[in-house]
Amino acid sequence: MKFMKLLMSLLLGSLFFTNVHAIDYQTTVPWTKNNDGSAGVAYSKEYSEEIKIFEASINHSKSGNQRLYFNDLYIEDINSCKYKTSTPDSTTIVFNGQAVKMLRWCKKFANADKYYYELTPETDRGESYVINIFKVATSPIEIQYDNETLYFPVIGFTKAWNSAGGNAI
Repeated sequence: MKFMKLLMSLLLGSLFFTNVHAIDYQTTVPWTKNNDGSAGVAYSKEYSEEIKIFEASINHSKSGNQRLYFNDLYIEDINSCKYKTSTPDSTTIVFNGQAVKMLRWCKKFANADKYYYELTPETDRGESYVINIFKVATSPIEIQYDNETLYFPVIGFTKAWNSAGGNAI
């Protein structure tokens, strides 16, 4: 399962910390690490021992379009999702200073009675912008989400995107 592979890689990589504004440490798993079209960051918020995970993966939508999805795999807030939703709500994530409207819905982990948020750009323009910055960036992308600033890896994204099969025919 992608999540377990990513989690293991992140936890093993957590021996190496990078200071990030408002975050005690952050470690990354690049797109090239798991060869499964995913990447992620594990981080700890100011003086907290709780490790949060923010993941991205390249998958296909129900309509068969290749898309970039983001998963917030740490949900402990009172306002968090607590049941699977089929109709998304809307939120915003800022990528390198540009706000992008995102569709967000609550999903259940396959192997646990817990839930997480999955997000994807809401508009075609937003989707094009996010995919393009991942393709052209030479350094990690600054992502502002949930009052936190993360630096997301880009190395290997273009190869992963081009290898994901494209839109279904």
